[in-house]
Amino acid sequence: MAGIRTGLTEMLGIKVPVIGAPMFLVAFEELVAAVSNAGGLGTLALPNYRTLDDLDQALATLDSATDRPFGVNIHVSGRFPWSQQLELCLDRGVRCFITSLGAPAPVIDRVHARGGLVFAEVVSLEQAVRAEGSGADGLIAVARGAGGHGGVLPLMVLVPYLKEHTSLPVVAAGGISTGRQMAAALALGAWGVVTGTRLVATVEARVAEAYKQAVVASGPGDIVVTDRITGNRASWIARSIEGVESGPSIGSRRWLDLWSAGVSVAQADAVKPAATIINDMVDEFHGVVNQFSKLQ
Repeated sequence: MAGIRTGLTEMLGIKVPVIGAPMFLVAFEELVAAVSNAGGLGTLALPNYRTLDDLDQALATLDSATDRPFGVNIHVSGRFPWSQQLELCLDRGVRCFITSLGAPAPVIDRVHARGGLVFAEVVSLEQAVRAEGSGADGLIAVARGAGGHGGVLPLMVLVPYLKEHTSLPVVAAGGISTGRQMAAALALGAWGVVTGTRLVATVEARVAEAYKQAVVASGPGDIVVTDRITGNRASWIARSIEGVESGPSIGSRRWLDLWSAGVSVAQADAVKPAATIINDMVDEFHGVVNQFSKLQ
């Protein structure tokens, strides 16, 4: 498979500028390793691990499953015990961190002291400016249409807006699951992309088969955006949250029945290995670039 060289691949030491989204109750070791082994950056969601022993075992498993870089996501909202988890990840040699649902400042100094990088998820210019002022190394621009927690601005507006008003590298997230969409994001000035929803419908995703098939069967009209589940604006497969007025308590298994997904369900045609999806994205990207190189 041919690579794609961008500022992000140079920065992270990866082959293709694709980050596998750190999805809650989806992105465990199997999926993270598969994305990293395919040349991208797989990322763990730290809230998936309830004890430090569980997290330590997951990191050990990843060290055995891939020799490629991978990252972890920290929810800095205070609902999860991320501080000890962060220290364990640093001790284990993790060097790339993504912050979400809160200001990245509490994470940045500790990561930088150990030679690591911090990308801050942002949905607005205001959040981006604060992240830059805190010393973040890059921004993940989470646009409208993303699975999980997303913003209100479309990708076509958000990415160039952040590029114009900050000096940080920008990674595009929200509605990206194909090579054509990746090419469009890079044309907007992004250094790379995050794909999440499409990776739910993979062999390696540790979710119920019904969830995977729901991603394949759903169209964009089956996705609803609401803040009533988590308290923050988020996207869900509508039928999975029918009658649900608020999210379960932390640690409840009921979360397994609430299926997050973005509008890129439109491009999910079958359950496939994660490497096949990454490879197809890269091949299609190169085809689009070649096509545009012929335009006058």
